[in-house]
This record gives sequence, C-alpha cells and structure tokens, in this order.
Amino acid sequence: MHIKIAKSKEDSQHISKLAHHIWHEHYPSIITEEQIDYMLNKFQSADTIYSEITNGTTYLMAYQDSTFVGYAAFYQKDTELFLSKLYIDPTYHKQGIGKQLFTEITQFAEKNNLPSIRLFVNKYNINSIEAYKKMGFTVEKALITDVGGGFIMDDYTMTYTL
Repeated sequence: MHIKIAKSKEDSQHISKLAHHIWHEHYPSIITEEQIDYMLNKFQSADTIYSEITNGTTYLMAYQDSTFVGYAAFYQKDTELFLSKLYIDPTYHKQGIGKQLFTEITQFAEKNNLPSIRLFVNKYNINSIEAYKKMGFTVEKALITDVGGGFIMDDYTMTYTL
C-alpha cells in the first residue's frame, strides 16, 4: 500500500467518485438516499474537494497496488487537527488501510505540535465509532448540525489526544 497527497483536479475527481461509491454502499442504513445525495453534492463533489485542497485541507489518497481504495482529509483548526474525512472502500476494510492513513495524520499533528485530533461521526455509524475507539478516540459529546436542504447531521464529537 502507498499513500499520496492529492493536489490536482484529477485527484479530486477520483476522490469524489470513490466517495459516491462508499456513501451509497455504507450509509443507506443510517441516513436516507436523499440526504446521501445532498451530502455528496455539498461536501464530496470534485469541485468542493479541489477547493478545499487549494485552501489548505490535506487530502491523502491510499492505494493498494495501483487501485485507489481510500482517502482522508484534515486541516488545522485553532490548536488542534480536525479530521474531516476518513473513508475506505468496503471491499478493502480490515486490511489496515485506515490505520495507515491515521498514522500519517498523527505524524502531521505531531510535527505541527497539535495536541489533539477531533472528528465528527454519525451517532448511528456504529462500525466507524468502534474503529475510532480502537484507534484511541473517545466520545466527547453529541452534536446536531443543520447542513441545509432540510437535513441535519446527528453526530458525536470524538477526540484523540497525542
């Protein structure tokens, strides 16, 4: 497996395509198809991803051989690192890919003297919550966020302390 930093519009298109695959496979049991499509268009479109890349968000792309299998996105927010995305193609779950991406993220936080990493995860995304707990995250609080379009995110804030 190898990891590269996303930089181009082409990279953002690959990420968006994988996001659509992952979300439509993983989230139907958690949120509605309408909300999935809304969230993908708002937060995971190629244009949005490329805009985030050009404005300081780091996107890591994970490859198994030559196959693009997962990605993560993070940025510094005040004195901590915010992990906004960590997604692995379900076909490649339980192969250590998420753990390797997280190692890269923690190394970035350490190099930049950021003492903690924060993320939001849907309260009903049990498998992801358990995976984050195994990585060392703890649930901090519940949070409901209006994301527009008549939709909300019903999340937990989770924190990892370095």
